[in-house]
Amino acid sequence: MSLNYDVVIIGSGPAGVAAAYSLRRRGIQRVAIIEREADAGGVPRHCQHPTFGVLAFKRPMKGNQFAKKIVAQLGDTPIFTRSTVTQLHPNGHLTISTPDGLVEAQAKRVLIATGVRETPRHPRLVSGLRPQGIITAGALQQFVYLNGKKPCRNPVIVGSELVSFSALWTLKNAGVKAQAMIESGDRILAFKPATLFAKAMGTPVFLNSQITEIGGLERVEYVVVESAGKTHKIMCDSVIFTGQFVGENTLIRKSHLDYDAATGKPVTDQRGRCSDTSYYAAGNMLHPADMGDQCYQEGLWVGEQIADDLLANHHQQQLKETQRLPVHLDDKICFSVPACIDINDNSINKINFNIKVEHAVNGTIKVMAGSTLLYEKHHRGLPTRRILLKNIDLTKIQRDATEISIAVV
Repeated sequence: MSLNYDVVIIGSGPAGVAAAYSLRRRGIQRVAIIEREADAGGVPRHCQHPTFGVLAFKRPMKGNQFAKKIVAQLGDTPIFTRSTVTQLHPNGHLTISTPDGLVEAQAKRVLIATGVRETPRHPRLVSGLRPQGIITAGALQQFVYLNGKKPCRNPVIVGSELVSFSALWTLKNAGVKAQAMIESGDRILAFKPATLFAKAMGTPVFLNSQITEIGGLERVEYVVVESAGKTHKIMCDSVIFTGQFVGENTLIRKSHLDYDAATGKPVTDQRGRCSDTSYYAAGNMLHPADMGDQCYQEGLWVGEQIADDLLANHHQQQLKETQRLPVHLDDKICFSVPACIDINDNSINKINFNIKVEHAVNGTIKVMAGSTLLYEKHHRGLPTRRILLKNIDLTKIQRDATEISIAVV
């Protein structure tokens, strides 16, 4: 069995679904989505907090309502669920594992929108045995909202990002009180007023702290927390690791596409195109972890870029020649989207760079093309939040430039 489409989209989260919707609006009808889960909609499907929809639909809604609404817009667009792309081949050829076996697919363009995953316990180097009760925020939400189960009674939350407080909300809805929230930094990574919510829930927030041991044989029984050089024990039955999102880029690392060695994300230009220009990428697999609405808007935009590409090349066999300038980052910045600029593409004059920083910054960010200043502005930012460098004029880039550089000075 083989499939043949104009566009195949890998992932049915907000970015992938929005791109499909945008393509269909532009008259690109032969579009298909590949989704490894049983249902389309991505992470928002199991989010019950009302922080979705404001940008996309001008009103707040719960994540599951948002997911249902955006998927419903696709009409009869085929979505192959319980299916996983196992290999990306040159020129839009894919190998897909389906419930009926391996399938080969060919697409004129492929959009990779595989989303993110949370960093679990072991990469965080927390010692101890492997008792039951160690989960992520995403697993917690699936237990509570999708399966109607209460996976714990007195958990501890590790992390203080927005998703950490989402976990606190999920626990509240399940009738569970968290015993503590543990943050290694000197302030929470979510917006500071979120501490009021933790206080209202009766959950103390321990800053400058980390779990050094998880105790228990069959089930978590306690954690040892180190704060300011001193340790104390907190009795609990579960540890919920939250945040520290990383792009779901396993597929990229074993492909022919150029990718960033540190993050595994594909190197994309100002249109979202990869090194093989049959491929595009979008959403949180590029920039973990922006809001669902932000990814939805990006998906709409990249769908337009793919449609423009297909319509411009309708009767052409050869893609345009590219000349890519790499984006070089200083050691304070962990990634940027885009990661290169195709200076042969003059159809987009101004773009935004989406960057994230390794540690909290408070300084001037400069974007240079060789000796030409493209952008200079003061920014404050935390490592879990996007920083947008807006309206960078690409027409100022000189033809002899060899790279774009972004630095905090």
